[in-house]
Amino acid sequence: MIATDGTATSIGAAREALRLLHPDARIELVTIVPARTDVEADAGGIEGPLLTPEEADREWEQAVAAGHHALQRTIDELAERVAEARVVESDESVDRALVRLVEAEHPDLLVLGSNERGWFDRLLHGATDDRLLRHAPCPLLVVSHRE
Repeated sequence: MIATDGTATSIGAAREALRLLHPDARIELVTIVPARTDVEADAGGIEGPLLTPEEADREWEQAVAAGHHALQRTIDELAERVAEARVVESDESVDRALVRLVEAEHPDLLVLGSNERGWFDRLLHGATDDRLLRHAPCPLLVVSHRE
């Protein structure tokens, strides 16, 4: 299973994984997008929800379209090696969504790219790869990317 967001980092990780994996390995691409916002979840009192249902729909449709675009960019780079590609909607963070997906599907390996960020940025924001290193229930291949 290769997680992608369509960036050079994730595409580079996918390429490196294909170089290392057996040529007959079944490759599944996934990208995580936010689930549709429940507009009533943040409604309170007389002020009502922050988004209209139409705005929530439009935001969700854009996220799904961006997810499909990310998958297509990665597929274009990997050619015929991809067996399956899909957008996974989740109302959780990317790392938690990936952990749940791996727990449900039991892939042999999870692959993702990692940008080299400074210690301060990691301290403030954390990193998906750092959290997955601690919580992934399968082997994890993290491919470092440098500009």
